[in-house]
Formats: sequence, C-alpha cells, structure tokens
Amino acid sequence: MTNPYERLAAVISGEVHADPLWRHMLATDGSIFQKTPACVVYPKTAEDVRQTVRFAEQAGLSVHARGAGSGLTGGALGDGIVIDFTRFMNRLLVLDQKNKVFVCEPGYRLGQLETAIGTAPLFFPPDPSSGAYATFGGMTGTNASGAHAVKYGNVADYLLDADMVLAGGELLRLSEVENTPVEDLSGALRNLADLYRENEALIEGAYPPIRCNVAGYNLRGLVRRGRLQLRRLVAGSEGTLGIVTRLTFRLLDKPGHDALVVAYFDDIISAARATQETLPLSPAGIEIMDKSLLHLARESAPALRDKIPEDIDNAVLIAFDGTSPEACAALAQRAMARLRERKLTDRVYLAVSSREKENFWAIRKAAVPILYKLKGEKKILALIEDAAVPTDRLTDYFRGIYRILGEHGVAFVLYGHIAKGLMHTRPLLNLKDSRDVALLRSIADSVYDLIEGLGGTVSGEHGDGRLRSAYVRRRYPTIHPLFLRTKQLLDPKGRFNPEIITHHDPDQMKTNLRFGAGYRSRDRQASCLFWEEGFVDEVEKCHGCSKCTTVTTATRMCPVYKVTREEAAAPKAKANLLRALLSGKVREETLYLKSFQQVMSLCANCGSCAEECPSNVNIPKLAMEARARCVARFGASRHSRVVTRVELVGRTFRKAVPTMEKLMAVGSVGRLAQRLTGVDARRRMPAFAARPLFERIRPVEGEGDVSVLYFAGCYAGWMQPQIGEAAVRVLRAMGVSVRIPPQHCCGLPAMTKGLVADARKLVRKNLRKWGALLNAVDHIVVTCSSCGYALMKDWAALLGDDALVSRAAGKTLHISRFIEERLDRVAFREVTERAAYHQPCHLKIQPDPGCSFRLLSGLPGLAIRDLNAHCCGMIGSWGMAAENYELSRRIGADLMGKLGAAGVDVAVTDCPTCRMQMEAFGQTPVRHPVELIAERLADNETDVLKAH
Repeated sequence: MTNPYERLAAVISGEVHADPLWRHMLATDGSIFQKTPACVVYPKTAEDVRQTVRFAEQAGLSVHARGAGSGLTGGALGDGIVIDFTRFMNRLLVLDQKNKVFVCEPGYRLGQLETAIGTAPLFFPPDPSSGAYATFGGMTGTNASGAHAVKYGNVADYLLDADMVLAGGELLRLSEVENTPVEDLSGALRNLADLYRENEALIEGAYPPIRCNVAGYNLRGLVRRGRLQLRRLVAGSEGTLGIVTRLTFRLLDKPGHDALVVAYFDDIISAARATQETLPLSPAGIEIMDKSLLHLARESAPALRDKIPEDIDNAVLIAFDGTSPEACAALAQRAMARLRERKLTDRVYLAVSSREKENFWAIRKAAVPILYKLKGEKKILALIEDAAVPTDRLTDYFRGIYRILGEHGVAFVLYGHIAKGLMHTRPLLNLKDSRDVALLRSIADSVYDLIEGLGGTVSGEHGDGRLRSAYVRRRYPTIHPLFLRTKQLLDPKGRFNPEIITHHDPDQMKTNLRFGAGYRSRDRQASCLFWEEGFVDEVEKCHGCSKCTTVTTATRMCPVYKVTREEAAAPKAKANLLRALLSGKVREETLYLKSFQQVMSLCANCGSCAEECPSNVNIPKLAMEARARCVARFGASRHSRVVTRVELVGRTFRKAVPTMEKLMAVGSVGRLAQRLTGVDARRRMPAFAARPLFERIRPVEGEGDVSVLYFAGCYAGWMQPQIGEAAVRVLRAMGVSVRIPPQHCCGLPAMTKGLVADARKLVRKNLRKWGALLNAVDHIVVTCSSCGYALMKDWAALLGDDALVSRAAGKTLHISRFIEERLDRVAFREVTERAAYHQPCHLKIQPDPGCSFRLLSGLPGLAIRDLNAHCCGMIGSWGMAAENYELSRRIGADLMGKLGAAGVDVAVTDCPTCRMQMEAFGQTPVRHPVELIAERLADNETDVLKAH
C-alpha cells in the first residue's frame, strides 16, 4: 500500500481522507491558527475511534478530536489525525423527557436538541453563543457555558455519563468507574485516585475563587465517598485525556416566565458596580456591551440606531427568569430601584412585552457578528476574550484593561457575561503585520498579570487551546506537576492533543497562525467576475466560525451540508481551499483538478450563506468564480450547456417538447438522453406553453400613475405564462401601467454553471433592449425570486459599476412587495381555501423576504401556514443533474414531509424550480402567490372584501 492510511481505512467502517484538499479543509477552526493534519477520520462507531487511536499509536501520530470547529482557541487543530464526529457520529440516541435525560453522540448539536425537545417544557441550560451549531462533544471538551451561566453553570454541571476511548484503545464508561470503590481500581485509574488523595488539600486550595474557571484540569473533588469521579475532569480536558464517543446529560424544567431590565451607563465603572448591586437578586444573566461595540452596531445596522442612545458608554441587560411572572417582575423592579437608589443610572427600563425583550436581545446578538464585517486590515481577535475575575474586582479589571490596551495603542471592543466577571475583550489587530503579531504575546502577558493579581482566570468558558495553554503553569504553580502527572497517567505517550493544556510554550500563540507576518497571497489570474473588495479579500473574510454548518432551520444555509454533513459541502470549505490556493499552500493548477471543482460544485448557489454568514462572505460568488475559470480554460460541459438554454428551447423547440417527453418515457431513450445531457432520466422534461407569455399580452398593458417594467423570466415567459398573465391582471387592477419589453434570460443559470461570458451577453442584451425604459418606469417587477436576486445582485458581479445595472438593481421589486405596498388600490372576494407556503432561498435573502406570506395572510378566506422548511433541493438547475438527483430528493425531504402533513388544498411558492420539485415529489397542486391573488380580485361591487 503506497498510502499508509489505507491500512486504517481497511479496518474502520467510517471514512479516512489523507489527500491535500481534505487536510486543508480541516486545517482551521474559529481561531487565529492553522495546522494541517496528516489525515482526517470520520468514524461511524466507537470501535472506529478505538481502531484510529491504536493506529495512531503504531504510526507515532497525535490524535485531535473535533466537533463543529467553532472553537476560538485552536483546540481542535493538530498535525496528526483529526477525528471529526460531525459526519456520522452525530445522532441523538435517547431523549427521555419523563426522566429529563438525553444520550447523544459527540457530533450532535445543541440546536438539534432544541428542535427535538420542541414545545416540551425542558431545556439544556448551558447556552454558548455558538449553540445553534456547537456539538456536545466540543461543548464538553471546553466545559462550555454562556450568558446564563451565573445561574445555571457549565456543561460539567449537566454531564451524567460518558464513554471515552483511552490511549491504548480501551473503552471506558465513566459511571462504571464511579460505581467502583477506589480500592478495586487498578493501573492508571487507581494511580489517579491516589494522586488526588495524597494531594487533596493542595488541590482544593489551588483554584481561584470564581465559578467560571476552565483553565487547566479540574482535579477538585476527584475522589468522593471512596469513588473516583471523572466527569468534571473530562469536561474541560479538551480531548487531551481521551476521546468521548457517547454522552449522557440531564435536562432542567424550563422557566415559564422572564423579565428583562435594560440599563444605560455613562462609564464602565458604574456598569461594574451595577452588576455587583444586582447579583444578590440571583439574575439568570447580566450582559454588557461597551461604547465601541454599540457604535459599530449603530453604524453597521440602521435598524439598531433608534434602539441604542448615542450618548452612552455602555448598555447592560439584566435578565430574570422563574415559574411566576409576578416573581420575575418583582425582581426586575427591585433591580431597577437599586440602580436608581445608588445613583448609578437614571436610564433604566423594563422590557415588558416579548417583542420588546426580543428587540433588546437582538442588539446583543446582532452587534457581535457586526464586528466580523469591519472593513480594513485590522480584525477583531479572540485573544484575551475569555478572561474572568471575581465580580468584586470588576472595577479594577476594567481600569486595567483600558490602561493596558491604551498603552499599546490598540483599539478594542468589550462585551460579555459581566454577571460572572467574564469579559470578551477583542482587540483589533492585523496579523499580516509583524508588529501586530508581536503584540499578541505582549498584550496577553500584560492582561494575564492583571488577572493573576485580581485572583482571576485566563480561561473562563472557551478552554485553553493553543492560545492560553502557556499560562496554565503560571496560574497553578503548585499543582501544575499534578496536571502533568494526570496527563501522563491517562495518555502515557502524549498522543491526545499534545499541545493543549500541559504544553508550555510562551510563543505558541504566535506560531502556526492562519495569516501571520509571513503570509502572502496573490491572484495570478484575471477575475471572471467583478469584485468590489477584490477576490483575495473576499476569500480571506471567512474567519471559520462554523455557523454555515448549522443543520436546523435556524439558518437556511447550507442545504447540501445539512443533508450530507460533508466538510466539502460546508461554505467555509470553499474559503479554506481558495485561501490555500491563493497563498501557495497548494499548487495553482489545483484549481483545475476534478477534486477541487467537485468541492466547488457542492455549492448550489442558493445564496443563503452570503446573507447569513456573520462576515457575509460571498461563497456562492467565490464558487462561481472558480467554476468560471475552469470553464474559461476547458469549456463548459454538455450538461451545463443544456440546462442553461431554457430560453432557446422555448423560442425554437417548445412545440416539439410534448413529443420529446413521450420519447423520454421510453427507458432506453431516457437513459441515452441522460448520458448525453447529464439530466437525470427520472426528471420530467419542463413543460413549455404552445403560446408563450409574449404572444398573449401586449408590450404595454394599461395606463396609470405608476409605471413598471415586468420582467417575466424564462418560467413565466415560456413555461407557465399564466403566472405572467395573473401578474399583469393584478397590476392593471391596481391602476399600474405595465411595460413588457423584449427580454432574455436573467443570466443566473449560465452564471451558476460558470458560463460567465454567456451570462454577461444576456444581461447586456436585456439592457440594450430596455434602453430609456429603465429611466421611464418607477419599478422593475419580478415574479421569479431567482430573477429578482439576479437583477439585484448578480448583474453587478457580471458588469461591475455600470450605471444601467445599478439603476435596474435599485428599481427591482418582488411583485408581492409591490402589491402589498398598494393594497388600498384593490379589493378581493372571499374564497375559502387552505394553503401552505414555502419561502424560496433566493427570496429569503432579498429585502423584505416575508412579503409573500404577509400578503397571502391578508387574503379573505385563505388559511395560510408557513411550512418553515429547509431548501426544496432543486436549487435552480442543480437538482436536474443525474449526479445530484438523489441528494436533491434528500434535501427536499423536509419540505415534502411538512407539505404532505399539512393537509392543505394548495401549496404556494415564488420560485419556479421550487415549484418543479414540489410537483415532482408531492401530491399537492402548486401555485404562485400572484395566481391566488389574481383569482380573488373582486369582479363586482356585491362581493368586495377589502384585504387586511
């Protein structure tokens, strides 16, 4: 075997990847570091993990457990074998709501648990900000917590049991150890118990007096009542003592009520004192946002400007929860009174309604992602963002932080869980600059000295990782030798994450940086698309947070990843590979390799990640650029040519389509066509109308005070002209002048396939034919959500800063939004009908994505429900390909299941390809919103019902 990892692949049921592309995809996490592993293993069973550990022992390789890769300290990186649990070992095994217990594999995510619990009055209290996508393996490894930890504690407080693979490949169940008298233990476990008993007084007195400390190993209470208690040692050990394969946790009853106090302060010291005053009231959490963060929130998010006063230094949110609304309100009133009595602030308010509370929490949740969108070379860094001090030392801590960063001349933002003395302090540094790289240790050393003097900890909730392990020995000078002995007992040869916790290298935080002073990147080719900030800059915007791997409906991105759980499908994988390419980590010719283009092809261009990513990295556009460069060199595939020629087929072959469809039904013909075109034989040929829309309507329809250009798109133009007719009827009923000039495909299908030159020609042809009409009309109205997105966003990527393109983008509106804004012009008759609405991906990422559902909700007699489903799976022409057919069905299964269970008369969606998918795999008739609206237009005065 030429590949040494083939031997491992032969003995496990999971997957092993040792090729350079896979290794680069797993070389980063949410931290500032980068380390390329020797190989990546996706285990399916605990036995796979055991075999991998044994293989690593024989091969002399380190082992690094990995969950979502959202960690901020680099704890999931290494140059050995990375074991990634998100691909296969991601299941919920038991959910026992009666006994308030659940069992899961390490790759299972908190967001999935919340979905599984549903409306049951239970919850898992630790709530890290990455909870939607964080895995329970990763959360256990770092002993994670969140905004409500002051009341509810950390993950370790809820861990009941775990299975863990030890260094020799043995599988250990913690509960079995805890049920065994110490005297009956042997080997490393007995020695570990003796280590504690011989040093109990030293251990118990060595930790700082704060609850949220996760630095080093937690040896406290290691032996209780003659039993070895491993749970609190394992939680927070960051995969350095063993690899967990199964986890059991307890749940709590969910508090039924809450109250929120919002207080604004003129200085940070007053906020610290306010925290100290309100902590005795047992709040569920207290969050702070400083002036820098609030300023950025106001500047970057106009919706927040009215909610945040301009003349304040910071805002503090004080949350209470409980079983009684009266009790929560009483605590909130006491907190407010206390702040006023101490004259800490007069600007303190009680958020009463759910909407008010959501709005204020939205500031906290929205403000932090804004930081990732900061333009310029300096970026916010997770460097000293996890330090915590006793709450009675908060004022000293704040003064010290401001002094240290001021002396270094470094701008920063500060926010965090002030109730537990934990501040996320994020300096702005440029790690491509050697001077700023040098500041990493200088700042960290100064802050550590401050924290040590205040009796605090350098790691409050995110773990030590590569970032803070150098400070563990300084924090625990008396028991650090016991940490080393613990590591040696459970991992004798140091295979498990060897550079974490027990590794002492003061300069580790400056090495193996993702960028670093020696980082260079350049694009040696001319770009196929226009880039406002540059192709390289767009690639480097990705900071690896892993939000794009969310698998619930909390985000729409990424539909392919949600189903496959393949790292190659994750949007961040594209950024990682492109960064490796542009920085010379892989050869330039790699762009043209089939394996590289396969990764890019897993972006189906739903567009969701570009909008939902905290950094707004335009991964779909990056993938299109990569495909376009490949097409420019080798030409387009036959499949790409076929599926992007809808307009051509409509114009020239539409009357022959019924005959062709009959031929395609013959199995041998269908299979031959699939080989020739790449379109799956199981897909029905799109139906084309004998008379297209442009033969059914005049170029000018109606006259009114508002004038619109109606862009029908290929679907309403050539396939389902009744949609265009319905649109024109509604617009005319509203007294709108409708212009339908000659028009061509929006270009999005060609652009998605990398046929950028073809797409550019189509856009230019449209603009030439529309000419002065662009100035004359008030709006461009579209019925296809994808066409709308193309006009608003993609045309600029094709033609750059073009005046006509900008004018078209600025005037484009989805028809539901246009109608809703002018509802007073029309009346509707009541038609009793039950409908279910599916929101297309391309509408979800446009301004006012809820316009269609709101509009339909106001129609008299129509009972409409939002399916709130995942992507349909067709995603333009992507689902037409034979290679994507089965995956397309799997992606759409969530939608089809919800639609089938809805029991409605009609399904509604704005997207042509969503409609095609829903009709192909469902039994419910599918319509466009404008069709339902047109059918309900009042025809006479006797049945007029105004819309609400």
